[in-house]
Amino acid sequence: MTWLLPLVAALPLLAAAFATRRLSWWTPAVAAVPALVAALLVPIGESIDLPWLLLGTRFGLDEVGRIFLIFTSILWTAAGIHAVASMRGTPHVGRFNTFFLLAMAGNLWLIVGQDLVSFYAGFALMGLSSYGLVIHEGDRGALKAGKVYLVLTLGAELALFAALVIIASTTGSIVPTPEDLVGLDDLAITLLVLGLAVKAGLVPVHVWLPLAHPAAPIPASAVLSGAMIKVALLGWLRFLPVGEIALPGWGLLFVFAGLATALYAAPIGILQSNPKVLLAYSSVGKMGLMAITLGLMLIEPEIAPVGAIGLALYAGHHALTKGGLFLGVGLRKSSGLQGLVFGGLVLLALSMAAVPLTSGAVAKYGIKPVLVDSDWAWLQVAVAMTTVATAWMMVRFIWGLKHVHGAGHDLLTERDPGGNNASREERVSKPFFDRDRVGRWFGFGARLATPGEGADRSGGASSATPIPRVTWALMGWVPLIGLVILYPLVLGSPTAWLTDVGLIALAGLLAIPVAVLAVRRPAALATLVDSIEPGDLLGLVRPLLMSARWTLRWSIRGYRKAYARAAAPIRERLTELARRPDSDLDRRLTAWPLAGGLWLGIMTLLIVLALVVPTQRPTFPRVDQDDTRPVMAPPTPSPASPDAAPIAPAPLPDVTDPDLSEQPTAGPTEQADTLDPSAEPAAPALDAPSRLIEPVESDVTATESPALESKPAQQVCDPDQPYVFRHAASEREVVLDRCVAVDDSPQRLDAPPLSNALVLLIQTHLNALGFDAGPADGIIGPRTRDAIRRYQTDRGLEPTGAITFDLLDRLREPD
Repeated sequence: MTWLLPLVAALPLLAAAFATRRLSWWTPAVAAVPALVAALLVPIGESIDLPWLLLGTRFGLDEVGRIFLIFTSILWTAAGIHAVASMRGTPHVGRFNTFFLLAMAGNLWLIVGQDLVSFYAGFALMGLSSYGLVIHEGDRGALKAGKVYLVLTLGAELALFAALVIIASTTGSIVPTPEDLVGLDDLAITLLVLGLAVKAGLVPVHVWLPLAHPAAPIPASAVLSGAMIKVALLGWLRFLPVGEIALPGWGLLFVFAGLATALYAAPIGILQSNPKVLLAYSSVGKMGLMAITLGLMLIEPEIAPVGAIGLALYAGHHALTKGGLFLGVGLRKSSGLQGLVFGGLVLLALSMAAVPLTSGAVAKYGIKPVLVDSDWAWLQVAVAMTTVATAWMMVRFIWGLKHVHGAGHDLLTERDPGGNNASREERVSKPFFDRDRVGRWFGFGARLATPGEGADRSGGASSATPIPRVTWALMGWVPLIGLVILYPLVLGSPTAWLTDVGLIALAGLLAIPVAVLAVRRPAALATLVDSIEPGDLLGLVRPLLMSARWTLRWSIRGYRKAYARAAAPIRERLTELARRPDSDLDRRLTAWPLAGGLWLGIMTLLIVLALVVPTQRPTFPRVDQDDTRPVMAPPTPSPASPDAAPIAPAPLPDVTDPDLSEQPTAGPTEQADTLDPSAEPAAPALDAPSRLIEPVESDVTATESPALESKPAQQVCDPDQPYVFRHAASEREVVLDRCVAVDDSPQRLDAPPLSNALVLLIQTHLNALGFDAGPADGIIGPRTRDAIRRYQTDRGLEPTGAITFDLLDRLREPD
């Protein structure tokens, strides 16, 4: 079933190409279905390689990737159904569907793509397409939010690109394993953290979230907050050495950044009256809690296996719950089912607050082992404060839905744009199952326009804004509520159902006085509502930016004035010279004072340069008199045996011997092969006495020599002797350690450490032998691995695709 994995991203991309056509209005609702099917059917660990795509693409699923793919595809499907119901018939719906499908394709692509290139391609596609969703409304607020979002997104993509390039260069592979990531330097980790922190919404780069969510349409807000910000968490889990090595410094950074984010977002979110802005700050706080969990996993690698699964499940719960809240806010605005929608929103809010017996409590129980494993008491107190703050934010959300919306309009008496403007008394006096009321519930009443009704064929706005068809919107929203209800029953236990029951009770008790004060004296708290605008830190930065803008403007203006005053005399002089006749100008230039002055100036400059600039002379190596040796000398006997009889030196051959004079002279390549310590020594010639012997003295001895009869070749191991791997047609070589000292005893290594230089030479060898390993770029991808397997199969070896010293020895052997 691995063939389903390429369809996960291919189908939304294909649907985006036809999204502007009239008959393609339904594609957002079904484009993510193959991703859900693949997440349920493709086995964990299975992958498929596409060497022809980009630099070699690998699609696959691991345990964490499957969890991310399941909740992401579910949320995109629910949001797509809501988009079909609410956006059809509105202006520029084709443009919205195009950007919606492109963002969906990028989000799903980076989840199933196991290589670095796929992750970045999906990340960039998702980020840039989301800009079109943010500015879709086209008003001033949307354009402002889009500007902030685009600046931060481009900066994040630049940092992420640099980080992934460094990772590929360090590991020598575009599909790095967790073991390969152990050697990452601080620069790569810094760029990776910065590049993904923007998407995660960590303070202080969180300012785009509270601006983009209220500006974007409801379906876009649901996937922005529920699915897209989770890719930062997936990137950190995939490209940081989580569970392989302890990184206490970086772990503390994540812990403190997460605490600052969670505790900073809560009070600002409570002050907001717009429910979408409040939900945006709630997402910021939840991402802070996930960052704390990740930081503790970096500090204690032993808890990483349990923590990664728990963190992925917690992210999935937050995605489904937060997506349901955003979609419910859209239904609350336009649906006749005010009571039922409000009940569903209350259930989702209680789950988001981790109230006992809800899915939030079970999800919080999954990361509890990581949070309580720390011995820091202050961290336990801080995490408890985040739990109380989240509960207060959800209480504020429910209060706002019940009483206030926007500029103080009562949601229960809000006038429907389609004509449902009866007073509350008139609606109460009617029977509960009145025909018009039931029609408004399910979208077939005369007062409820169907999607597309009233809009002209050119895509322009209609005279009366249509109300979304409730049945279609409920088809995407009700399953989310069902999954949230089933979550504790399927994945929970009685112990997990009562997580943080004391903290939730304390939050409720502390919220009671504030609620009483809001009911009895609402004016006392009215001054605090919306006292901090969305994008909080931008309010502090805006005066500084305005001051810098005016300072730069006045500086440029002053520079232009000074330049004009200084350049005026020169311009007048040049104009006067240009107006003179050519003969007069030639005469002045060839006059002795001018020409002689120029000549003297040039000669003086040359003399000064000759005196100032030192002359570099070539240096030659000094040869001592004692080191001179004859070019030709007889061989000396070996001192190995003191009882050996002396060997008389062979007589020098006659230089007039025609056989000797016709022997070719050893070239540079042959001399280099003689000095190569890794080259196998040639067999001794039988006619040595009759040949001219030219001894070559070298301090380098071969590591492995079949001539050593006293010790087998496989047992010869010298840690001080390097292993040199090269290619005859290339001047490059790699020096490796094949033998290391372990407990004062030499031990041979089976495989060398990977590097770009080593992979490049292996690719050169394989291409020369006829096994297509792709371009010799030093990056080991699926194409290079496949060439190694084919070479091993051709040599009768097991096709593992691994790079070992045995493979290097066979590549060095001539065919």
